[in-house]
Amino acid sequence: MSKQRVFWLVFFGGLLLFAAAIVWYTQRALTSYPPTQAALEALAPDSQVQVQATPYGWVFTPQGTVKGGLAFYPGGLVEPQAYAPVLRKIAAAGYRVALLRVRFNLAVTEQGKARAALAEAPELPWAVGGHSLGGVVASNFAQSNPEVRALVMWAAYPQNDLSGKDLPTLALFGERDGVVRGEQLEASAPKFPKNTLKQVIPGLNHAGFGAYGPQRGDNPATISAEEGWSQIAQRTTAFLDQHLGSAAR
Repeated sequence: MSKQRVFWLVFFGGLLLFAAAIVWYTQRALTSYPPTQAALEALAPDSQVQVQATPYGWVFTPQGTVKGGLAFYPGGLVEPQAYAPVLRKIAAAGYRVALLRVRFNLAVTEQGKARAALAEAPELPWAVGGHSLGGVVASNFAQSNPEVRALVMWAAYPQNDLSGKDLPTLALFGERDGVVRGEQLEASAPKFPKNTLKQVIPGLNHAGFGAYGPQRGDNPATISAEEGWSQIAQRTTAFLDQHLGSAAR
């Protein structure tokens, strides 16, 4: 076999190995966290909350008076259905909740997705929110859409400086969060709107805001999943009651 032929065999073999490595890494890097069975069960309608699939995701609608709306962006690489247990509880408290589906399960790919949810019920006062990367995207959406009345951030901090914006904001964090670091929060603290309400839920970790199992780099929670979901929903609902509920009356 000639040296030239050997060279080209080695060259193309190397290219194939490189391409295979890129495909393997991409698939691994973009592997999503799927919802648990509890999350899938929370998508079933009942006498308290209707759940409907929509072109933008899902909408949870309470029976009776609707006090306002919450459009919600999922965390990075988390399949959106994983947030159904918490969002269903918020809907049962009187809020229309739009759970947004985004390309590749990355909210940064469709930062304007909440517009579709708001357009379906323009008569309601709306908040936007999200978990982790979804919370960052929600803060960007709130910054550029003045019709948003409030911002809900779970285990997240703003990408842009919102300190000059008069926007009621709830920032919920888990005491056992191993993904969002203390130094990140300290560095981002000046970017939050000046009237931000920050709360820490004891025993809650990063993945506990949804129902998708353990997350890489996270700490184990010291409270049950149901207790975590209840506390998140109660604190979020109390915030929405204060800043949206009164606007609907």
